[in-house]
Amino acid sequence: MKSVTVLLASFALLAPTNAHYFFSRLILDGKWTSTWEYVREISPYPGDTTKLAMAYPNTDPDSPDLRCGRNATIGWSQPKTATVKAGDTIGFGAAEYELVEVPRMYHPGVASAWLSKVTGDLNQYLGDGEWVKIMQTREREAQSVDFTKEENKLLYNQMKSLWATFQADSWNFTIPATAPSGRYLLRYEHMFPNPQDTQFYVNCANIEVVNEGTEGAFPAGVKIPGVYTRGQKDVYFSTYDYGLKGSLDGYKTPAPEPWKG
Repeated sequence: MKSVTVLLASFALLAPTNAHYFFSRLILDGKWTSTWEYVREISPYPGDTTKLAMAYPNTDPDSPDLRCGRNATIGWSQPKTATVKAGDTIGFGAAEYELVEVPRMYHPGVASAWLSKVTGDLNQYLGDGEWVKIMQTREREAQSVDFTKEENKLLYNQMKSLWATFQADSWNFTIPATAPSGRYLLRYEHMFPNPQDTQFYVNCANIEVVNEGTEGAFPAGVKIPGVYTRGQKDVYFSTYDYGLKGSLDGYKTPAPEPWKG
C-alpha cells in the first residue's frame, strides 16, 4: 500500500508540470534550432525559485507579458536574428525542459502566430507597436498528431483531440508571401481556454524577412495587451463543452482574422 501511495504522489507532482510548456526553439528549413537561439528567453518572477516557475502560463490578458512571455518585454538574452524569405514555412518547437519528458502542447485550444514590424533594435523593442496575426488554427489538420499510429494511441483523449494542436510538440506556418522586407518580432501563442482564467503560452523570436518577389503593404494590426478582454466568450469558455458534443461546430476563433498576404 505504501508503494502505491508513493506512486500516486509522484504522479500528482508530475501532472502540473506535464500540463505546462513554452516554445524556446525556432524551426527553420524544417530543422529545430537550439534552445533560445532565436527566441527571447523568459524567466521566473523575482523570488520564485520553484522548478515549475519557468513553465507557468500567463493568465492576465492585460499584462505586457502577453506579448512575449514572462519578463521578455525586451530581449535581454540577446537572441540571434533568423533570416526568413517571405512565403517560407517557419515554426516553433516546445521547450527542452528538465521536468518534462516529452515537451508537447498538453492542453486543447487555439494556436496563432503574429508579426510586429520593428524599425530599431529588435532586442530593445518592447512589443508595444501593432501586431498582425498571420496564422490561426483550431480544428485538426494535416500536421496534427495522428492518434491512429501505434506510438500515439496513448496520447489520444476523446474530449481534447478535436483541437488541432493537442499533443503536438511543434507547429509550422507560412510567412505571408507579400510581407515587406524588414525586421520583425515573430510571436507564437497557444491559448488554453478556461471560463475563469484562460492560460496563454507565448514566446517571441527575432526574424528578418527578405522579400524577393512582390512586397505588399503591411496591414494595420492590434495592440497586445488589448486584443483580448477578460470574459469574452471566444477566449473564456470550457473546451469540454465541445468535447462532450464531439465537434467544434459553433466555435469561431477570436478576432482579428489572419492576414494571408
